[in-house]
Amino acid sequence: MIRKQIIAGDTFPIIYMHKPNGVLEDLPAGYDYIIGLRPEGSERPMVFSYQDGDIANPETGVYRWECPHELSKTLKGNIIVEMVIYSRDASFVKHSNESVVLEVTPSFMNEELDYE
Repeated sequence: MIRKQIIAGDTFPIIYMHKPNGVLEDLPAGYDYIIGLRPEGSERPMVFSYQDGDIANPETGVYRWECPHELSKTLKGNIIVEMVIYSRDASFVKHSNESVVLEVTPSFMNEELDYE
């Protein structure tokens, strides 16, 4: 398991590079890439989907989800991050090889930020 420390309120990306044969290429038509964030001990993840427009595809084979400040500042404790690529008919499902655990440090400064 990969562990990464963040401070509640940090914005951060999760980037996936799709290289099925060692070469970057976009997901086939009818496939989706989803990211789930689940607080440790919880049963329901927050899910973000490429097909639903939550995840960008800024260049061939690259998929990027940016955790916004408003979500990040609500995170507490350890958050398990998993990624899955699958075909809509479930004939292909590939889970990430390794989960990521975000170790979230609380921040008292989020309430002091002046932004719109």
